[in-house]
Amino acid sequence: MLAFPRGSLYACPMRETRAIIERVRRVSADIQQLELSVDAALAQFQPGQSVFAWPVDNPGWHPYLREQWIPVAVRAGHMTVEFPPGLSYRPGQVLSLLSPVGRPIPLRANVRHMLLIAHTMPTTVILLARTLIAGGAAVTLVLHADAARYPLELLPPEVEILRGDTDWKWPDQVETLNWADQVIALAPPLAQEQVYGALYDQLYQLRHQLIPDGYVSGLFYQRLACGVGACTACQIPAPKGTILACTDGPAVDLKRLDFRR
Repeated sequence: MLAFPRGSLYACPMRETRAIIERVRRVSADIQQLELSVDAALAQFQPGQSVFAWPVDNPGWHPYLREQWIPVAVRAGHMTVEFPPGLSYRPGQVLSLLSPVGRPIPLRANVRHMLLIAHTMPTTVILLARTLIAGGAAVTLVLHADAARYPLELLPPEVEILRGDTDWKWPDQVETLNWADQVIALAPPLAQEQVYGALYDQLYQLRHQLIPDGYVSGLFYQRLACGVGACTACQIPAPKGTILACTDGPAVDLKRLDFRR
């Protein structure tokens, strides 16, 4: 059985720590990677969680909106993050980190086969893939649209890669959907309703309307303001109740959103 622990980090409020940039690396036209030296407590970081970051070496500059960084690798005292190359960082810079942002991605009991579907750069699912593989699970990653530009050498070699077409189909689609013990999809904010709705409808028909709780989730990485549920700016439309990307997400069971037509 592979499951993430429900420890204190899962429910605790964000805390501030310091980090030092050890290395900056441009890995493609779309991505730069930062290697960070971080507080040892961040080794407990779990897939799905992220950090709010800003450099502290700019006196008098205290931005209201920090940058949200999503780790692709975490080990004792070190963290690797990646994001588009628009902002410039340098080795030796000191950062303020607020973490953790969001909840760990919940896993169903006894997940042995995970299907990940990315319609945008798959940065946000790489730590999950690494964690699953370390636990002995098999992982298939389907790359659509912009995700197809991601450098494959940055992915764990154990991940099976499939490439989708412009109609969001991929080879052996029905077989992979039936094979998966759990499905997690990633779409950019402006396409989430369309992508997640189409996926849910397909599974709804394929499984004859019997979709277990927690079987298929969508990742909602919106632009966050507070990160603690106070501003409700990241609210996700749902037929019942209020779902916030920052405190309820980023992974949301698509059954809660009721995409059935």
